[in-house]
Amino acid sequence: MKMMRFFILSMFVYGCATTTPLVVEQHDDPVLLRIEDSEVTRSEFEKIYRRNNLDLMVNDPKEVDEYLEMYINFRLKVREARSLGLDTNESFIEELQGYRQQLAQQYLRDREVTEALVREAWERSQYDIRASHLLINLDAYAPPEDTLEVYNKIMELRQRALDGESFAGLATEYSDDTHARDTEATGNRPPRKGNAGDLGYFSALNMVYPFESAAYNTPVGEISLPVRTSFGYHLVKVVNRQPAMGTARVAHIMLMTPDGTEEDELIEKEQQINDLYKSILSGEDFGELAAEYSDDRQSGQRKGEMPAFNSNRMVPQFIEAINDLDEPGDISPPVRSDFGWHIIKLIEKTPPPSFDEAYENLKRRIERDARSRLSETVVIDRLKEEYGFTYDINALRDFYEVVDESVFRGEWDKTEAGGLDKQLISFGSKVMGQQDFAKFLYEKQRNQDAENIASYVYRLYNEFVKEHILAYENERLEEKYPEFKRVMQEYHDGILLFEITDQEVWSRATADSDGLRAFFEANKDRYDAEEMREVRGLVIADYQNYLEKRWIEELRNKYSVYVDEEILETIRFD
Repeated sequence: MKMMRFFILSMFVYGCATTTPLVVEQHDDPVLLRIEDSEVTRSEFEKIYRRNNLDLMVNDPKEVDEYLEMYINFRLKVREARSLGLDTNESFIEELQGYRQQLAQQYLRDREVTEALVREAWERSQYDIRASHLLINLDAYAPPEDTLEVYNKIMELRQRALDGESFAGLATEYSDDTHARDTEATGNRPPRKGNAGDLGYFSALNMVYPFESAAYNTPVGEISLPVRTSFGYHLVKVVNRQPAMGTARVAHIMLMTPDGTEEDELIEKEQQINDLYKSILSGEDFGELAAEYSDDRQSGQRKGEMPAFNSNRMVPQFIEAINDLDEPGDISPPVRSDFGWHIIKLIEKTPPPSFDEAYENLKRRIERDARSRLSETVVIDRLKEEYGFTYDINALRDFYEVVDESVFRGEWDKTEAGGLDKQLISFGSKVMGQQDFAKFLYEKQRNQDAENIASYVYRLYNEFVKEHILAYENERLEEKYPEFKRVMQEYHDGILLFEITDQEVWSRATADSDGLRAFFEANKDRYDAEEMREVRGLVIADYQNYLEKRWIEELRNKYSVYVDEEILETIRFD
C-alpha cells in the first residue's frame, strides 16, 4: 500500500491534474468550468492540459473532452475528501509537512551551485587518485593566534619535504593522523602497521571536500599548499592519478606475510606464489588452487572470488594490478602488498556511469555531503542581502564574558546572561536579541571536548543566524515562489485523492465480502469459473471499477458541475 501511495502521488504530481489557481495576466479569460462555487478559467485548464500531455500537437476535440472529464472527476473526489474533513486528520497534516520539508530543501539551496557540484563530482569520478597526507590538528573555530601557529608549523614541514626529506618519514613522525604510525597490540586488537600517510586510492565523494579538491588539483608527484578542513591543516602529496577503475569483481589467491615474518619464510612464500602462478599459466584451475592454497579462507571457499569493490576499498597495489587487467579471465603476475602476496584474476570491471546515469545518485550524495553547505551559504548570503541583515558585533562579544567552561559539560546556566538585553540581529521583519541567543546556547550545549570560548560562541552564533534566516525564508516560500505553491497544492490534493479513493474503492472492494460475492454472482458470465476464489483477483479489480463508476455518479449528483461548451470549443493545441 505504501508503494501504491508513492506511485499514485508521483502520477498525480507529474501526470493527471492540478488544482492550483494560476495567475493569469489576461482580461479576457472566461470561466470554462464551475464545480459548486469553485471556478476554473480557460487559461488555467489550458496550462494544466499542456503540462500533463506531452503531445501538444493534438487538435482532436475528443482528446480535450476526455481529459476534461478526468479532470472534473478528480476535482469532485478532492472536494468530497475535504467535505469529509480528511485534510484535518493528523496523519494527513504530518505527511503533507514531510513532503513540504523535502521540497523546501530545493529552494533553500542554490541550484546553480548544486548543479556545478554534481558536474564537478562526476568529472572527478572519472579518475582515481592515490595520495599521502600529513595532518596537524586544529579546531575548526580556533582563534587566529592558534591558527597561525599551526599554519606556520605545517608550512615548515612542507618546506622540509620540498628540500628533499621523505614525506613518508615526516608524516610518520609529525602527523596527527594516528594511522601514520605503527601501533602495538592491545588486549582487544592486534598490532597495526602504520601507513606513513599513504591513503591509497580514492575518488570523488570519498574524502571531505577541501581535501578532495586539493588532491584533484595537485599534479602527480607534487605537494599541495596547506589545506584547511574540519580536522586541521593537511599537506597532500599526490602519488598517482589513473582512469577510474569503477567497480571490480575479482578472484585472488593470497599468501600472507604478516609483520614479523622471518626472512627465510618470506623467501619461501615468494617462491610458493611464483610456483602457483606458473601452475595457473600451465592450465591448472585457478579456483581449485585458491581453495587449496589461499590464506584468505573466506574467499578461498568461493574459489577465490571476492565481493565487488571500488578503488577506495582495497590496498593500492591491488588496485594498480587490476588496472592492468582488461578482459575477464586475465590474470596478474604475483603482486606484493602490506598483507602478503596475491595473484588476481579479473571477473568483471564496470566503468563509472555516464553523467546522466550518475546524476540523481550524485545529487543525493552531494545534498548529504558537507559540500552542500557551499550551496546553502550562497543562499544565506543572498537572503542576508535581500532581507537587510544587520548584527551588533559588540552584543555578540558580551557572550565571551558570560559563557564559561561549564557549557562543554552541558551545565551552563542561561541566567548568567540575564543582564544582557541588546538587540543582536535583525532581518526582514525579524528582530532577535541577546536573550534569544542565550536560549539558543542553552538548548544547544552538550558534553563535548573543551574549546576556545570565543570560537565556540562564534560558531554557535553562525548556526543561530543560519537556522533563523532559513526558517524565515521557509515560511515565505508559498508567497515568493508560485511554482512551490503549485506543487504543494498538488501534493495536498494528491494525498487527499489517494486517501478517499482507498476509502471508497480500493480497500472497500477487498473488505466488502458480501458486496464482492454479490457482484461475482451478478456477473458470473464474465468469468470462466464456478467458484470466486479461482478468479478472486480479477473479480476484485472489476468490482473496484464498478465502485469507482458508481461513486463518480454519486458525486456528480451531489455537486453541481457546469461546463461552458462554447468556451470549450475554443480550446485547441495547434
